[in-house]
Amino acid sequence: MIEEISARELIIKIIKWRKTFVIVTLISAIVTGTLVFLMPKQYKSTAVLFAARQFSVSKLVIEPNSGNQEDYMQIGDEDDVEKLIQFLSSDALKFKVANAFDLWDRWKIKDTVYGYHYLKLKWDDMVTIKRTEFNSVKVEVFDYTADGAAQIANGISDYCDTVKHEMTKTVTANVLKIVKEEYENTLARMKELEDSLNVLRNLGVLHYKEQVKAYTKSYAKALEKNDIGAIKRLESKLDTLKKYGSAYQNVHDNLEKYSFKYPDIKAKYDEALVNYNTSLPIKFVVEKAKPNEYKAKPNRLLIIGITVIASNLMCFLFLLFREKFNKLNLKS
Repeated sequence: MIEEISARELIIKIIKWRKTFVIVTLISAIVTGTLVFLMPKQYKSTAVLFAARQFSVSKLVIEPNSGNQEDYMQIGDEDDVEKLIQFLSSDALKFKVANAFDLWDRWKIKDTVYGYHYLKLKWDDMVTIKRTEFNSVKVEVFDYTADGAAQIANGISDYCDTVKHEMTKTVTANVLKIVKEEYENTLARMKELEDSLNVLRNLGVLHYKEQVKAYTKSYAKALEKNDIGAIKRLESKLDTLKKYGSAYQNVHDNLEKYSFKYPDIKAKYDEALVNYNTSLPIKFVVEKAKPNEYKAKPNRLLIIGITVIASNLMCFLFLLFREKFNKLNLKS
């Protein structure tokens, strides 16, 4: 092991090996500087978003009971922020942005069977999505042009609504299919019952209960007056009611039941249709990304400085080990 050395001895050794340190400094600075200056410039743009409250469009916009509606202009809570971050970090969004802005070529992503893997690696290096202390979401994007960085950052914030809408599309489509089928069945059944009532009305049954009361009353009066003609006419009408009355009442009651059901199923159908065709944004854009012509990467001086310090430190440790090794060889 290297024995402990005092600060004075350390300074003496540094002075002793100063020429070596100068050479190491020059070589590392030249090599690192050459490599760093060959690295392409990267520019950064930032978009800032607030999450919106997550509710169905029909509940927020067209629900008649307005007193119970949520405020769709309200900023989302912590759960909504987490949902927004999940959408912004989703693979579906990465593919949409990559295809929309041709990141495969822009970021030189290898077009192989591992293209998705390389896209994720490059995305993690070029895109940062983080929650701020103000409960907002910051989208930071690096690119090789200032305009490109701004376009990609704004594209990410825009496409998160598309991803959310497509995700919910499957659910809303299935709901719409079920409700639409029930709505159409209700209309068809009501049409069928209306046709049946029209047939019975043509047979003389206009309103069973009211006609029974009226004909019975008239029949009693005809009997009192011994009006044979009126009695025969009323008996014929009562026979018709007796023959078709129960059928009329059954059809009438069913039609009334469907008539009460129709407004509810129509409202459900309208809600399902609105939810399927429209979608509210899941975020408020506080600050759109703008091109910043001042390069963000690479920080050449910082890289050169760190490399020079690291090279000299490694050189110093090597010299210490070599000196110790030489002393051990002399003793042996």
